[in-house]
Amino acid sequence: MEFGVCGLDVTLPKEELQLLQAPPGSAVSPVAAFQLAYQGFPWRPTAAYDATSPLAERRYPNGETYPAWHEIDEMIFAMPPKTKLSFHFNESKECPYVSSLLQGEPEALRLVEHLCAEYRARHLQINISAFGVPQELFAGEKMEMSAKRIAQLAEQHPKTLFVVPVFQRPGDPGPVDSWPFMSKILEFSMRSGKPAPNLVAFFDNSSGRGRAPDAVPEVPEMYPRNVGQSIGFTGGINASNVKEWLSRYHARAAELGCACLCDAQTGFRQGKTRGQPIDAEEFRKLLQEVYEWGKGLPMDKRTEA
Repeated sequence: MEFGVCGLDVTLPKEELQLLQAPPGSAVSPVAAFQLAYQGFPWRPTAAYDATSPLAERRYPNGETYPAWHEIDEMIFAMPPKTKLSFHFNESKECPYVSSLLQGEPEALRLVEHLCAEYRARHLQINISAFGVPQELFAGEKMEMSAKRIAQLAEQHPKTLFVVPVFQRPGDPGPVDSWPFMSKILEFSMRSGKPAPNLVAFFDNSSGRGRAPDAVPEVPEMYPRNVGQSIGFTGGINASNVKEWLSRYHARAAELGCACLCDAQTGFRQGKTRGQPIDAEEFRKLLQEVYEWGKGLPMDKRTEA
């Protein structure tokens, strides 16, 4: 089991980052996840996220959710050695990370290369569900080209998991279902004979809003099984319910013969609200619960995780 702690930022005291190391005997591998939406690029940050700019000019005034690149580097330095890293591409007018990547714009592709090579990113999550991403790129006339591009990136960077949210939501002119897009990515990948094992469907019907689902999502029959693939599930996870949901998600992944990814984002923030500062006590409680759950796995399932 890989468990992502998403939206790390400067509101969490750096000493707390030492908790991103599972104790002996736990089956969980923590992943430090950073949200990207306004920061620009490591080689050219936006003005508001430059090292000399005040926090008040950012999307959130205390530096919540979206850390600047120099702050990301400082946080990584404060983490245990070899902590796994994840970067989540989101969309904003200033930095359309998702749409520019899906369209193959050179600077977006350079960012992928930089994160994989320089940061050794374990995950790159392409949040097609982010507000502002043109629907036509993943659920319209340009879907095939976008899907082919992600399949190609996964092939070029085999050590990084390319994570794509699977969700359903209301849309215009009708409901939006991102599974056909994920299906198309897998289809392009399978043309080499088998799917790239670093392509991951991430089932998140909360779309980052921190709402727990009513049940574990059903996984379409086409999703690769028993071939070394990973699969992800999330939604509304916090310290009070994480053991229950990890057990349910891990069981579903095990049924499929897949490794499992889960994460939390709003559940350890003040008021469990995105955009609020991180609650250090809830952060500690969450990871403690996750690690305890990992110790409770039977040995055979622990090996699978």
